[in-house]
Amino acid sequence: EIPIEENKDKLIAIPNCFKFICPHPYYDLGAPYKEEESIWKLREEVIKRLLKVNDYLKLKNNSFSLLIYDSWRPIKVQEFMFNRAFCLECKRLDIEVSVKDMDRYPKVKRKVEKFWACPSLDEKCPPPHSTGGALDITLADKYGNILDMGSNIDQMDEKSKPDFYKNIESDKANMWNYRRNLLKEIMVEFEFVQHPNEWWHFSYGDQLWAWKNNKSNAIYGRI
Repeated sequence: EIPIEENKDKLIAIPNCFKFICPHPYYDLGAPYKEEESIWKLREEVIKRLLKVNDYLKLKNNSFSLLIYDSWRPIKVQEFMFNRAFCLECKRLDIEVSVKDMDRYPKVKRKVEKFWACPSLDEKCPPPHSTGGALDITLADKYGNILDMGSNIDQMDEKSKPDFYKNIESDKANMWNYRRNLLKEIMVEFEFVQHPNEWWHFSYGDQLWAWKNNKSNAIYGRI
């Protein structure tokens, strides 16, 4: 319901000073990107802020680095991943069904929608990643090895909520909570907002960003 007033900020390549998951996890699954080189893109202002996040992390904890897992997604890629998540959830529930029958299983579909935006072509409600304003990001050590954050990226359960380990007392839970809080702190410092169900998902300029900041409109629509 939040209107979009597109500011035409350019979608550009993410500079190679950042570390990336390689190969790209969705491209590796067969997601329909036109070419692998075109995957790592975000809006120009988002990248400017991400560079500041990177510098801020070095001040907060120089033994960690940022690791980008995913960024801009074409609608066809969003559809591929949404359908895949639906099929995997049906398999987990021992339901034999195809994506053509998705509307017959509204509970399963709602579960998927908590983690994967519907691949809508409606310009009034684009998937966040298709705006170029959203990215999935985690922490790595200084050599680029991904750190354990208490759940995998895209894991569709309660453990993926940002504050899941907040009130759990154990050495591992404390470590995961510290790492998640650090990631959130450095991103929020530069006006990114965090997805309520996913510790790894942050955005700037999209409808989620506008909603969480009580802004009258988003500035990024679908690209």
